[in-house]
Amino acid sequence: MRYFKFKLFSRLTLAVLAILFLQSCASFRSPHTKKVIAKKDSLHSSASKDIVKTKSNVKTRLALTIDNFDRKSYPNDAQIISKMIAVVQPELLQKERNIIASHISKAIKTYKVEPQIMVAIIDTESDFNPKKVSTTGDISLAQINLGVWNKEFIRMKKPPMNVHKVRHDQEYALLKMAEILCIIKKRYEKKDRRWYARYHSNTNKYKNEYLHKLEIRMKLLANARGLDTRIALAN
Repeated sequence: MRYFKFKLFSRLTLAVLAILFLQSCASFRSPHTKKVIAKKDSLHSSASKDIVKTKSNVKTRLALTIDNFDRKSYPNDAQIISKMIAVVQPELLQKERNIIASHISKAIKTYKVEPQIMVAIIDTESDFNPKKVSTTGDISLAQINLGVWNKEFIRMKKPPMNVHKVRHDQEYALLKMAEILCIIKKRYEKKDRRWYARYHSNTNKYKNEYLHKLEIRMKLLANARGLDTRIALAN
């Protein structure tokens, strides 16, 4: 019996000694080993920081692209404008897109307004439906409120818009839309970064709700293939 107890005690002792030995081996590292491990840890930490930094830079560049897309200067080209329309209204027939794009191109030659702003507003206002009439009486693709804007035109000593032509002549309606946007831009651009949202309303609540709708379209355009969305930071 004593023999068995002694044998069991010996095995336990050996097991404890073995564990202590392994722990001491694990804790003991040569200077060279410590340097290698430290270098690996440093490289891993550096790589992790680089990955985080790269992701952050990509997000920043994307945010800047979207945030400044409304200021991007596009050539006054009907083909590019037609591509923009196709992004927000892919179901619209190409023939119709080309006609509308041609009218927008002519309008922004006269009134310096960014085509992407006009495209985003038209899509938000009417879904490019020339026959749409709003509950407040806004008409045409541009959804112009003639009661409001003709009063303003008269106040500015401008000839009032022709109701029949706004309703039935797309080229005329889009020209007048560009003129209205040009008026709003001159009045508010310096104090309001998103001046074009005032096309819908000057009331902050409605203007901000409208701006959200416009930004959805701007993001679609900014990320669309086939359009050059690389931009310099706005001054």
